[in-house]
Amino acid sequence: MFVTSDNFLSIVSRNRKKLEKYYFINLPNQEIIESISDKYKQYQSALKAGISFPKTYFLEDIEKVNQIKDKIKYPVFLKALEVTSWRKVMGGIKGFVLNDSDELVEKYNFIFKRGVQGILQEVIQGPDTAHFKYCAYVSRNGEFLLQFTLRKIRQNPINFGIGAVVESIDYPELKEIGKRFFKSINYKGVGSAEFKLDEMDGKLKLIELNPRYWQQNALADKCGMNFALIDYLEVTQQNPQPSLNFKTGVKWVNVYLDFGSFLNYRRIGKISFKEWITSLKGKKIYSIFAWNDLLPVCYDVSKKSISTSKYFSKRIITSFKPRTIAKDDQIR
Repeated sequence: MFVTSDNFLSIVSRNRKKLEKYYFINLPNQEIIESISDKYKQYQSALKAGISFPKTYFLEDIEKVNQIKDKIKYPVFLKALEVTSWRKVMGGIKGFVLNDSDELVEKYNFIFKRGVQGILQEVIQGPDTAHFKYCAYVSRNGEFLLQFTLRKIRQNPINFGIGAVVESIDYPELKEIGKRFFKSINYKGVGSAEFKLDEMDGKLKLIELNPRYWQQNALADKCGMNFALIDYLEVTQQNPQPSLNFKTGVKWVNVYLDFGSFLNYRRIGKISFKEWITSLKGKKIYSIFAWNDLLPVCYDVSKKSISTSKYFSKRIITSFKPRTIAKDDQIR
């Protein structure tokens, strides 16, 4: 069993004894899963390991907000304390950039009334290309069988989103920091830790560790590191050996996400059409497209085509309605 989503992680982890009767599963122990799922506990673990991270505050209640609102350095980012609970209420919103104390109080009340908890972090300064990811597979006896590093080229939404185009790179300092963090918490199995290079002090700072497969894991396979295969070989006791080398300069592209990302970057004058096309050149792999398995991309294209046609049909129908109704429709 390969866990690829936060939605399934806690369920599988809590029920692992039952599931292990039927499936091979290699996850960190339940205590580690719980400490990682709670983002504030995760940063406390990073602090013990000597890993740099942005100043972080747990917003227990409005009293805590009032204590810090005039003392912290803005802008700050308000995000989930625990991702799964947050997504059930907030959907695809990863968080909120806040520029002053009034916005902080307003957004805290907004999420508190919806029954979710958040943490507050100082924003790490730097472009989206300063985002990096350390991915590792740690055997049950603590041996690092795979270590893979990548950087984001673009993300969606821009500044605070998921990678739309990423590239494999060799980053020794990132490997050293990532490995130190994994070892400090006695991590086992597959995991990916995201960092950002702070342009203010030149330090790599932890954003978060995810104890599961990540969206761009096919890039590692393309570069010579098959995480899922190593996982399978270990849980079936076939004694996989460490693999330390991988191809660099290979890109992973999500066409839909990146087109939206390009439009937003262009809107703020960060990229031209020519620069966007040029950035996609070179060796690459696509998020769902493969010549030997075309059904996923056919399904995805048809699904998005239906969604797009519904959107334009709705807009055409709306254009024939009275103006007041059209306004209401736009608000919804």
